[in-house]
Amino acid sequence: MATKDFDFTKHDPKKTYKSFVKQLVKWYDGGELPSNVGQDLRFVLELQKEKLKSLGLNMKCESKKTGSIDDDTAAIYYDDKIFTNMFYGGNTHMARCIGDTQKELYKTDGDIGFTTVIQYLKNDTQPDINMPLCCPNCGAPSKLGELEAGCKFCGTKFLMDQLYPKVINYFTYTKKDSVESSSRNKRDLALMTAIFSVPIFILSFMVRYLLQRLNLQAAPPPEYRIMSIASSVIGSVMGGGMLAIVVFIIKKLLETFGLMRKGLRGVGKTGSSLYYDAQIKKYDPEFTSVSFRDKAMSLFRMAVYSKDTSELTCFRCKCPEKAADIIDAQFFNFGIDKCNIKDMVCDVDLTLYLDCIHYRNGKVTEKEDKYRMSMRKKIKNPTDLGFSFSAVNCPSCGASFDARNVKACPYCNNPYSHEEYDWIVTDIKPA
Repeated sequence: MATKDFDFTKHDPKKTYKSFVKQLVKWYDGGELPSNVGQDLRFVLELQKEKLKSLGLNMKCESKKTGSIDDDTAAIYYDDKIFTNMFYGGNTHMARCIGDTQKELYKTDGDIGFTTVIQYLKNDTQPDINMPLCCPNCGAPSKLGELEAGCKFCGTKFLMDQLYPKVINYFTYTKKDSVESSSRNKRDLALMTAIFSVPIFILSFMVRYLLQRLNLQAAPPPEYRIMSIASSVIGSVMGGGMLAIVVFIIKKLLETFGLMRKGLRGVGKTGSSLYYDAQIKKYDPEFTSVSFRDKAMSLFRMAVYSKDTSELTCFRCKCPEKAADIIDAQFFNFGIDKCNIKDMVCDVDLTLYLDCIHYRNGKVTEKEDKYRMSMRKKIKNPTDLGFSFSAVNCPSCGASFDARNVKACPYCNNPYSHEEYDWIVTDIKPA
């Protein structure tokens, strides 16, 4: 994934990253779309907001302390002949609330990891003025040259440095707060000690009383009764504490195993992913499993956020009913299960490991989800990192149009085959 002709010292990914996070928070609170968002991600965000609105829900966010992790995060990237896509992440404290008109249904407040995929033009690259591109202002399909001269729909003019860089994808994950975890452990241990001490004290008192009634143990003199009770309390606390420690250790071990299981989701598919990545590269040298992952995640979000996938021409299937109640999907891992290439048509089966928020029967819940997805592309055309169905050029007349909902050019009626240029989805099902 390395590139030799991209100088990171000329760019400031931290600025793009922080700007996107702030604008994304405002977007969920009813503001404008982030100005530096990519075409597919713009569509995904619009679909998500429309879905929330149709369900009578609203999502509000608040972000604090948005900072980069370190400078090394900018060293992970992949590219093609025109673009370089860089991973840049950071930490932010984010509060998020989902509710309806009557009450709050879901709330989180804590530190999260936030990673963006930022797309740049390569150094000294001059892309074709006919490169299809959506207007960052109104979202209408256009061309690079037209946007520099003025969008034909809204009239806004853009300089090249206003069009790039842009964020084409983002991922979040929950971070474990060590301070909060330590405080919680102390509270849990104290509570367990109290819970176990009470029955031990009651049991010891009952046993002593029974022994005294059976004349097997002499009752203490009145002047020593307080000391006897105190010693019983101390013994009960010590016994409860020892039992609490044992139970606490077992509990933490189970939690650790659970976190390990969660953290290892998809690791077993690393080998097959690398193997099939190499197989596809033989036909498409521009292909990378990372760019494929980003595309797969974008398409999955489009599927679960849209009202009907049959209205989107990059889908040949319906969204499964189990996934229809997803209102937020975050990527965790993925793996390529199978790949078949025949007559330059590539069919790939993959598994997505996700952390999703579901809304069903008036309740909002978090779930770890796993879905299998089948995708197809004619790989005679190399991977184009700048491709988006929102703005394509007709191969017949050259006109730009939005191909998300049409199968033919609206200007010359020439059929437009989506899989000729990018991946389409042929099947989605729960794993």
